[in-house]
Amino acid sequence: MTDQETVDKLALLAKPRITNLLRLQSVQHIHDESPGKLMDVSTCNGMTLVANRFKEALEPYKDLTRFTTEERIMSRVIDIGLLPIVTAMMQEIRSKKFLLTRNIARQKSDPGVCAHIEGIGVRVSLYLDARSGDTIVAWHCLYGTA
Repeated sequence: MTDQETVDKLALLAKPRITNLLRLQSVQHIHDESPGKLMDVSTCNGMTLVANRFKEALEPYKDLTRFTTEERIMSRVIDIGLLPIVTAMMQEIRSKKFLLTRNIARQKSDPGVCAHIEGIGVRVSLYLDARSGDTIVAWHCLYGTA
């Protein structure tokens, strides 16, 4: 499996998990598909929302291929990456009405390959750390609340 196929699979498997973890019942979720960066403004129904928060979770793996079953991928890769992001978002949306998530624009300096979790605004990246020789799985989220 290529690196791009791996991140695509991680993004696909992570969507139901992050949806389950967030449980957005009291907050309206607005997702802006257009690529953006920190402090970009989005408008929805005449309301202006700013993506003013960025959360990142990095996890090194010596051999990512050892996680072959979906259950092991979920518990050892996806949960480890999503939990810090979901925790940060849940703390931020307390007593708020809106959660804005936005796809992160890819920069020329971004290493490796990436995929976005559809409809959520979380980017999954996979790259090789030259110093340690580890494969890094990076989870990034751009969001804001109102």
